[in-house]
Amino acid sequence: MSKLEVRPENHKIFVFNKVFEFASAKQQAEKKKLNAFGMFAKFNPLKRPTDETVLLKEQILRYEPFWFVESKRQVDYSCAVTYSIPVHNPHTTAISIQQTGVEQASYPVIRHQDKSKAEVQVVEHCHRAIHYSNYFDGLKREIKPSILADYIKKFNHDEVQEVAMDNVLQPLLSVDELTSFVRSSLQNQVINATNIESDLEEISSLYVYFRPVYAFEYHWSTADKVGVIEVDGLTGEILENGHWFKGTFDQAFTRDNLIELSAELASTVVPGGGTMVKIASKVIP
Repeated sequence: MSKLEVRPENHKIFVFNKVFEFASAKQQAEKKKLNAFGMFAKFNPLKRPTDETVLLKEQILRYEPFWFVESKRQVDYSCAVTYSIPVHNPHTTAISIQQTGVEQASYPVIRHQDKSKAEVQVVEHCHRAIHYSNYFDGLKREIKPSILADYIKKFNHDEVQEVAMDNVLQPLLSVDELTSFVRSSLQNQVINATNIESDLEEISSLYVYFRPVYAFEYHWSTADKVGVIEVDGLTGEILENGHWFKGTFDQAFTRDNLIELSAELASTVVPGGGTMVKIASKVIP
């Protein structure tokens, strides 16, 4: 049975301090607003968006989540194997391993052409530590982990006990999905064992970060279409094919909520089921 250990001190929430203000972000979005409807629309000679037909509909500063998880699996196990011991004395017919106070076992020497060996059955007592860490976009987008790691290295962020700002997006990647994926990655590490004596997994870090992103929704009147320009509140980077996410927290999300959710996971490990997590899909409330 694999056991998951969850410690409250390993759960943290961080919020980034925005670098760019609303006015600056809006100015950048206005320059790119005609690109919010795709390249085909921009270069369509018959009907294309113009400054007069594309107007700002809504604007928002939202906080988008991403995860950092670090985990360790420690396994104590034994493995029954046969050691081949070379025997150099041509006159040896058998070997025995000396052990005080214990009856000695004798192992015959096997000869093949000009080589000799004895095969000794032993039990290896082993300990293995498997480490795993990664970053995950909380909105299930294909964002490289290195990009998320760079946010942490380059920009100021504060640890908080709760997130109570307006327009904080709720993670689409829930705690149970995240933890199940990490545990599956740990279990994919093959351990050749005759007997597993203990198998302990620990979530050494479960952090959620919220970063500021400006979103500007534009309406193209002649085509009756909407498009979104996003401006990263940290780097100022512009995303022309943005999204208007609506799933925000109804109330403050606290560190205690995070601890409670992962504690539920730790209590649902099934004996004999490896690291299978037997729970219903859960989204952070």
